[in-house]
Amino acid sequence: MSEEKTMVAMTEEEKAKFEAFKAEQERQARMLSRREQRKQLQAMTDDVMEEAVQELQSCNAKLAECKKKIIDTFSTLMELRKEVNESEGKKEQDSFMFTNSEGTQRIRIGYNMNDNYLCQVEEGIAKVKDYLQSLAKDEQSEELIGLVLRLLARDQKGNLKASRVIQLGQIAEKSGNEEFMEGIRIIREAYRPTRSRLFVRCSTKTSDEKGWEDLALSLSEV
Repeated sequence: MSEEKTMVAMTEEEKAKFEAFKAEQERQARMLSRREQRKQLQAMTDDVMEEAVQELQSCNAKLAECKKKIIDTFSTLMELRKEVNESEGKKEQDSFMFTNSEGTQRIRIGYNMNDNYLCQVEEGIAKVKDYLQSLAKDEQSEELIGLVLRLLARDQKGNLKASRVIQLGQIAEKSGNEEFMEGIRIIREAYRPTRSRLFVRCSTKTSDEKGWEDLALSLSEV
């Protein structure tokens, strides 16, 4: 016995409401589906995270152990090199470079120097800016002064670049202006460079054409 289908007549307004209802139901279904997919994705992430972190921790520990071993091995050579080259008592070197006899392997151990300044640097900067801005008489001179002032631009850590201060100092010497030179002197006196953590870098060279190739001793460099 076949079922009879009943046709329901709708007004345009009722039809629009029905279509809106269906669209909302479909939207809700899609939202629930995506929510479930996100849960599954997080579960898959959780499954691999612990193993991955443990593996990376192990690699990090091995790299730290290797770095310490290399530093300990070369520390004696550093002291011997100071003695052989009669550099005892002189300013401590920031880094040492070691190469093999064939010139195909090299290891560098040392520190990078990071620019850093005492708070008095602000007085020096203010003096330099005041003097330079006093020279701006027209649009062309303002543009030139702007270029010079860029040498006082700070890096991401909020410090001045020592190399730029040197350039600015040369400009100050040529100007002969006492206020300008005094500002540079204050900046230089406030300079207190800091050392980075002790690093180890290794490079090899298979041919002159290829040049030196650095070993990736950091996961971020692989």
